[in-house]
Amino acid sequence: MSDKDTKPVLKLIDSANKPPTKKAGNVGGGSGQGGGKSKNEGRQFGNYQIIDNCFYHLKSKNDGGFEKIKLCDFSCKVIEERLTDDGLSEESILIIEGVRENGQLLRRVEVSTKSFSSRQTTWITDAWGMKALVLAGSQKMDNIRVCIQMYSRLDGDIPVTTVYKHGGWKEIDEHWLYLTGTGAISATGLTDGFTVDLGRGQMGNYQLPAPLAGDGLKQAVNNALMLLKVCPTKPHIGAALLAAAVRAPLGECHPTAFAIWLHGLTGSRKSALAAIVQAFFGNFDANRGFPGNWSDSVNDCEMKAHQAKDGVFTVDDFKPSVSQAEAAKLHAMAERLIRNTGNQAGRGRRDSNMQAKAAPFNRSMMLITAEDLPRGQSLLGRLLILELNRMDVDNAVLSELQRAAALEQFTGLMSAYLQWLAPRLDDLKRSFPEMIQQLRSLAIREGFAASHPRAPEIYANLMAGIDTFLEFLTDVEAVTSVQSNSLLLAIETSLKQAFTEQTEYQTEQDETERFLKLLQAALSSGEAHIADRLNQGPPNERPFSWGWRDAGTDVTGDKILSPKGDLIGWYSEISSAGPAEVWLQPECVFKVVQQFARGQGETFLISQPSLWRRMQEKGLILKTEPDTKSKKPRTAVKRTVAGRSVRVMVLSAELIESG
Repeated sequence: MSDKDTKPVLKLIDSANKPPTKKAGNVGGGSGQGGGKSKNEGRQFGNYQIIDNCFYHLKSKNDGGFEKIKLCDFSCKVIEERLTDDGLSEESILIIEGVRENGQLLRRVEVSTKSFSSRQTTWITDAWGMKALVLAGSQKMDNIRVCIQMYSRLDGDIPVTTVYKHGGWKEIDEHWLYLTGTGAISATGLTDGFTVDLGRGQMGNYQLPAPLAGDGLKQAVNNALMLLKVCPTKPHIGAALLAAAVRAPLGECHPTAFAIWLHGLTGSRKSALAAIVQAFFGNFDANRGFPGNWSDSVNDCEMKAHQAKDGVFTVDDFKPSVSQAEAAKLHAMAERLIRNTGNQAGRGRRDSNMQAKAAPFNRSMMLITAEDLPRGQSLLGRLLILELNRMDVDNAVLSELQRAAALEQFTGLMSAYLQWLAPRLDDLKRSFPEMIQQLRSLAIREGFAASHPRAPEIYANLMAGIDTFLEFLTDVEAVTSVQSNSLLLAIETSLKQAFTEQTEYQTEQDETERFLKLLQAALSSGEAHIADRLNQGPPNERPFSWGWRDAGTDVTGDKILSPKGDLIGWYSEISSAGPAEVWLQPECVFKVVQQFARGQGETFLISQPSLWRRMQEKGLILKTEPDTKSKKPRTAVKRTVAGRSVRVMVLSAELIESG
């Protein structure tokens, strides 16, 4: 979807006939054969008539007759009214075809109902240019609009069709249907008679065949379960990817407020694995491409993720390594997409009249392949991160999965799963959230998903999806109940392992941990220094660790140490009062850390107050004092340095020391 606020008034239908070669004697270069007459030539409808293929207005005269007033040099009619539903709003489009006065056909066009009804419209000129002339007169367009409507209904009501611009579940006539490019999956199987248009390019590959059954279904199930073996040394990766595929269609029952982040070095086969998951929902593979990629505009990606409702939507190849500016753009796009997913809300906008516009948000199971991680704990908390190395994927198993995908076994299996879900969806809309809540409580009690408050919810969603899928497999006798229980236990164990590993990624992006590491690096590289609190010289203990460097010797042969960079605090030696401390000047140390991060091509965006509060919550700030007004703990306390009183943050010297 374009990020422009305005859409073209009309669009040529792709299937329109090409104009024939212009013949000698034809005037004006029309789009069709000349010399023809409408079958309604001379027919009167209301106060209008077609004469020589032109619309005329019949105006009553005092003598009881009519004055024939020519409105334009063409006639046209609406042959179809097309309602488009994109999941945000419905728009009505009129399909119009016409003929010129000389009999030449005017090309078929699409015109929005809003534009057709407007008194200031220019749709005729926009559609047919100089080939269609509206004669002068203040009421001409009003008469033409009424004339077209009456003419179009001469043979009955104008046919109305609905085009769905999104996939996924839709309740139509009190029945749940899963919309896909080939029609709709219902309780009875693949149903035609529904038009789904997700757009050009890879989005058009969201197409599901008729559901598999019998031996074909069992074979597809066996091949799909090979995902559990595709990474022998990391079985949690295959388990999580299978869980993501079967959880995706349940987005109608409970929002999918998380994404899967599959990352690793180039050559680790992450895109090939993502293509297997994507292949459950259409004709996708790593060679043909994915529905989304990081070169898309963020608006386009948001809209496509909205269209891919209740399916998997892969955004391929997050690799912010071209330049700092381009990397910043990619990280900003990642933040917007992930927050859009986690919050289940799009970016609010207003039209020219300041009326709120419906904002697209991610309604899919988003799967991202990447060579790096997004920035910030908050973003990581909305993700399940799966890390691949080059030796993790069993290429023989991957090849079998790719062959099964090429034979449409996974799409046929998904169609069968959707057919099974359709009559149960109303019940699942009540029971599925309850199952998630129970599994979430279990994860919290057991403590294996403690990396972020959102982690138990993500685990519960994936396990609930697997549980529902295994119930389907048992119900259609693709697996036995014993096999189902064994699979459930194996996948549960693997997913627990996946969530246990999330803590490491959270620690890497913890703002307090980053602050300490950046501060240590700044001191080590000579970008800042810490002085002794008494004599302002180098600390007696390991001065090189505090930003001091050898500057030769003095006249007596004693070594001279020189400070590097800005002074950011003071060193207080071990005393009877306690261990060694570092007293940091809050503003100075924060400025140094920010500048050092920028020099490394990174960002450090957290505010000072938030950072100090988080450090205090973790017990990293050793001393506080109550604020005189709010009585809340104040992280900057008074200390005496070289005979003067300053406010500093007191931290353990051992915590800061960079040696």
